[in-house]
Amino acid sequence: GASAVWAGIDMLLQLQVLEGNEQRKMVAVGGKSYHGPPSTSFGSSSPLFTKHSQLLYPVPVAGQEFDEEELMEDFDQFLNEHGSEIGVMLIEPQWGSSQVGLPWPKDLAKSYVKKAQARGIFVLADEIMCGLGRHGQGTLFLSDAWDLDPDAVTFGKAIGGGVFPLSGAV
Repeated sequence: GASAVWAGIDMLLQLQVLEGNEQRKMVAVGGKSYHGPPSTSFGSSSPLFTKHSQLLYPVPVAGQEFDEEELMEDFDQFLNEHGSEIGVMLIEPQWGSSQVGLPWPKDLAKSYVKKAQARGIFVLADEIMCGLGRHGQGTLFLSDAWDLDPDAVTFGKAIGGGVFPLSGAV
């Protein structure tokens, strides 16, 4: 799965460059998200650690109550501070092991995606955990079921039948 995430990041950052946004080199990652260890794909030479820098954006904590208005204010502040340098924002519509497999609050995820895209940030939906119908909502990707409209989506796990470590980004 990590290989697909790195491929998706590179693909979208290259698109930023092609669109004349060379300054957008940062990658925004949810504070409680997990996108695979770099040792499973490119090791310490992973592009996320050598070419790009991560910025952690605020996310709700699974199983805990949160104030959605306050969280949106924190996210707006994050975008105000870093938005012009972020090329890609990663979002997991359904968290994996980092948040006990729970999905994001749907409307909150939609708001995050729309706000990021409105500022010229490409959104990569990491659906290694839930893609290819594993989310149970009748579509290939959870981002389709929720109308998130990300710029790219990762998938894995099911594509290799649980036997082969196969993943991809589209």
